[in-house]
Amino acid sequence: MLLLVQAGASGPRQTLAPSPSGTPGCPPTFRVAFVTDVAGLKSSVDAAGWRGVNQALRQIACGHAQLALPGRPSEYRRILQGYPGYDLVIAGSFLLTDPVVDVARANPTRHFLLIDPIVMPPDVPNLAVLTFRSDEAAFLAGALAGMMTQAGVVAGVYGPQGAMDVINRAGFEHGARYARPGVRVLGAYQPAGGAPYEDPVWGADQARAFSQQHADIIFGAGGTTGQGALLGAAQSGVACIDADIVVSSDPGCLLASSMKFIDRGVQLTVDDAIAGPWRSGLRSLGLAQSAVGLSLRASPRLTPEIQRRLQTIADLLADGPLTTDS
Repeated sequence: MLLLVQAGASGPRQTLAPSPSGTPGCPPTFRVAFVTDVAGLKSSVDAAGWRGVNQALRQIACGHAQLALPGRPSEYRRILQGYPGYDLVIAGSFLLTDPVVDVARANPTRHFLLIDPIVMPPDVPNLAVLTFRSDEAAFLAGALAGMMTQAGVVAGVYGPQGAMDVINRAGFEHGARYARPGVRVLGAYQPAGGAPYEDPVWGADQARAFSQQHADIIFGAGGTTGQGALLGAAQSGVACIDADIVVSSDPGCLLASSMKFIDRGVQLTVDDAIAGPWRSGLRSLGLAQSAVGLSLRASPRLTPEIQRRLQTIADLLADGPLTTDS
């Protein structure tokens, strides 16, 4: 169930989009270039963003999309620079934040979009920044944990206290307390010294420690650190919820996944760019735009009553009476 409450090459490898392209009888009405990081479409973020571009272009009669796959980070600026005459150039990953800011400043008459940065870039008049209301998705995850805990104790394992980690933690904790006042909520940020967002051993150890403090639902957020927490939860025999843009493989404890729908967000943003006029600055999408949500696994524990309560909370968040800092 889905609550939409939802290394190597020396140069860029470019591929035409499987979307409508201009022909002599159908000149392009909108041209967009999508630049990935070096992971290319193996990155779930880049792949979802590229999918959103194609979904948007399918809605117009004549459009053209170009995919660029850099071979190394040193190529980012040159590739972003390389699309004169295009209506929109998209930096598909937070790893391109500094390059796209530099290129946008150097080309003030061209339009650029940066997808989901970790650190917000400075305002640039021709740069739009797409972000997602992770706090809303985390709030739903917390609400689910609060409803389902039998011990009255839940916990979250997070990355190294970056902005997104703070947002995820606050959303989860407020959601749990909203659904079950008096619930005990534990939490820990990944300590300094390890690889940020890449310490599954610490994540698993922390989840096991929380289970020993009677937490019976663990929220794992923050890259492979969070994925390690899910494994630790499974090993401890307690339930878990993850935070990802795609539903992860099930470690055996998974009740739900807190989701960002990158493709939906990119499609909406490209739709707006096609319709015009150009809008720069921050665009933050959430439940109201079906750009975040909670994906529920099939489980007899997720009763119709729990699903109805979650949907009610999601509707309240989307419509505004309820906020994630409640």
